[in-house]
Amino acid sequence: MTKFESSIAAVAIGCALATAGIAAQKEGKAEPKASAPVYKPARTADGQPNISGMWEPGPGRPFENPRGEAWKPPAGSSGANGAAFTFFAPGDQLPGGRSAEKGPMIFDPADGRIPLQPWAAARRDEIIAHQDKVQYLDPRVRCLQSGVPRANLPVFYNSYQILQIPGAVVILYEWNHMTRVIPLDGRPHLPPSIKLANGDSRGHWEGDTLVVDVTNFNDEVWPVGSGAPPEDAPAASLTTGHGIVQSDQLHVVEKYWMSDADTIRYEARLEDPKVYTQPWSFRFDAFKRGKPDHQLFEYACHEGNRKNILLLTGVDIEK
Repeated sequence: MTKFESSIAAVAIGCALATAGIAAQKEGKAEPKASAPVYKPARTADGQPNISGMWEPGPGRPFENPRGEAWKPPAGSSGANGAAFTFFAPGDQLPGGRSAEKGPMIFDPADGRIPLQPWAAARRDEIIAHQDKVQYLDPRVRCLQSGVPRANLPVFYNSYQILQIPGAVVILYEWNHMTRVIPLDGRPHLPPSIKLANGDSRGHWEGDTLVVDVTNFNDEVWPVGSGAPPEDAPAASLTTGHGIVQSDQLHVVEKYWMSDADTIRYEARLEDPKVYTQPWSFRFDAFKRGKPDHQLFEYACHEGNRKNILLLTGVDIEK
């Protein structure tokens, strides 16, 4: 084959590949792309990208698409923010006049749904249908840990503080009064025999992105979900990731980076071969608290927990 013929062949192949790619996009087969950092954040004294501060995740959006439907704001929601989990007013306006991202947090798979195995989907329905029974209650309602990546999700009161110290990133959560210490020193994960509700976190920097690998989970909490679904509207919980269980095979990879001076973009990829048919990913933004005197207060889950007492004893302590 002559050089001229080789060049013609190369062009033909390139055109064919491009045409195939366009066709795949039209058919909805294009792979969803994760975000990539472009903003250059300030540095800490030891040279890390500075993500420290008080943060609030939001705005509250549906976690996933309702079954078999295109996403639309649920009845009773505030504008485009979905459900009852709205932090910023009015409507979908965020601090600084930015517009909220529309649609569900899940971006992979492209249908915006958690890819549950049939047994896990049936378990979810069972949990949502029996919220009047203790054995089906959200583990968080029973004062267990919030879960990872669930602890980062938008709920009514979930502010958190990120601290950067030599060799580690520390996240202090208002929700369930929880603390995560994420080592950055390259140490290995704990032995597989040690299982934890929030898993075992190990972090490293890839450019300006903090990447956290989380393993060693147990099956006692939920990996995602809202604060709690509305008691009188269980169907609404289907847009919040409620009732999703986890196994000891859960593996989570989190990414944190500054998309501007006041915003952290958060992404998480979940893989659990016992629960899901494939890995899946979601993302949202967290915003810096505007007041410098903002602080986290104690979260005392046990105090005044009337519902659990009523379910366990049949006695309403306020009557």
